[in-house]
Amino acid sequence: MAPLLTEDVEFYHDKTGLTVTRQGVLDSLRKGPCSDPAMHLRREAVPGSVTFHPLAGGFALLTGSHRFVVEKDGQAPYMDGQAEFAAVWQWTGGKWRMRRILSYDHAPVPYVPPASRLALTPAQARRCIGRYRTGQPGDLTVTAEGDHLRLVAGPLSVTLLPMTADRFAARERDLQFEFDTGARADGRAASVIVYEHGARVATGARVD
Repeated sequence: MAPLLTEDVEFYHDKTGLTVTRQGVLDSLRKGPCSDPAMHLRREAVPGSVTFHPLAGGFALLTGSHRFVVEKDGQAPYMDGQAEFAAVWQWTGGKWRMRRILSYDHAPVPYVPPASRLALTPAQARRCIGRYRTGQPGDLTVTAEGDHLRLVAGPLSVTLLPMTADRFAARERDLQFEFDTGARADGRAASVIVYEHGARVATGARVD
């Protein structure tokens, strides 16, 4: 990133404050998001958010929204928040370089549940409803509510929408549940696998 920064760059961040000079910014990245060799972090622009404004005197302003995508320990990539950015670029030394950078309004990525094209069938509901034990405090309890399933675990209560015959997505947050329906003679799911941000986080075995 060094060639993209002027020597006197100033980086304003709503969480970490002001970082000055090219070396200071590079050191903050090495000690911060780049400090874990098992993690790869990339930014993705929110479609339609980036704007460019030429400024007199060899400057330009680039603004937009970006999201942070994390890949770690072989897990599926997941969104780890988003923020707004603004950068003043300067044409200097025959190159465009960032001279002033603002990164602000860091927050979780708004969750949009996958579009569910399947209707919950009575057979699906019978296979999945029940109680599952994960080894963590509180069992997972699945019930049927009209055209969807309801999963409750302690304070967590989410609406499950069918994506396939055995996989459901939560309407309220980035959780998915895959029911193993091939292990029991009665056709009921023997277990459920829980995914958060695309990564497997728990498995529950049926207890009733």
